[in-house]
Amino acid sequence: MASILLVLGVLGVVVAGVTVWPLVAAADEQSKLRPATATVVEQRPCGRQTKGDRIEVQIGGKTRTGTFNGCGHLEGHELEVMIPAGASDGFVAIPADSAGTELEDLVLRANLVLATLAAVAGGGYGILLGGKR
Repeated sequence: MASILLVLGVLGVVVAGVTVWPLVAAADEQSKLRPATATVVEQRPCGRQTKGDRIEVQIGGKTRTGTFNGCGHLEGHELEVMIPAGASDGFVAIPADSAGTELEDLVLRANLVLATLAAVAGGGYGILLGGKR
């Protein structure tokens, strides 16, 4: 009986650690991004070989050029983007509306795994209380 509970306890700690670690890492990456308005300076066609449209962003009074994680926008088009906090030339920007998607996916995964872990722990507790009859 004790060996079952020991295995369930160790399994619970491992699963919780593996589930929560990517969530903490994604939240840290999310906090390193800041919103900005970018202007497309070079339109690039969509396809596997392209890295995305070239954009310019005003950061602290200086104009920085980078790449937008998207393609096919007209030159002069303004985009709401998320850029790295200490962005210099050559940064990669992502659309502002998709910035939370990865974090939200990880939160959903963590919730599902932890709910499953709670169910397994409840089953183990039921086994413990059931005893020998």
